[in-house]
Amino acid sequence: MPPSDRPSSPSRWLLPLLALCVGVLGMTAVWLALSMFLRSPCGWLAPLAALDMAMMLRLSAAPAGRVRAALAIVGTVAAIALSYWMMAATQMGQLLGLSSLESAQRLGPVLAGELVRHMTSGWDIAFAALALVLAWRFGR
Repeated sequence: MPPSDRPSSPSRWLLPLLALCVGVLGMTAVWLALSMFLRSPCGWLAPLAALDMAMMLRLSAAPAGRVRAALAIVGTVAAIALSYWMMAATQMGQLLGLSSLESAQRLGPVLAGELVRHMTSGWDIAFAALALVLAWRFGR
């Protein structure tokens, strides 16, 4: 079907949104596994998360433009936030004898914020800022 004959229905965004959710969850799993292995927050994975979100949206045939770029940014922010949340939950879970998911359900935002604040450096924040720019650029 040529691009001009595509229906402009909301169901056209179903596959890109599903791909974005898969990208966020996949990137979070990779980020958490690598951070546990290396025992560091691995902030350098944030630009890779941005490229992953942009690629997932392109591969799922999301229409080019500002909406796709905004979705890439939203997916990148979600991947970064969920990854840091899971890293904090894993650290607390290991201390309390809980699994990562059990700890993530019980972890409050104040404790998570403190744990993230202590584990991140200026480089991690710079990589996250770079990731947002990359998500916008490659998401268009």
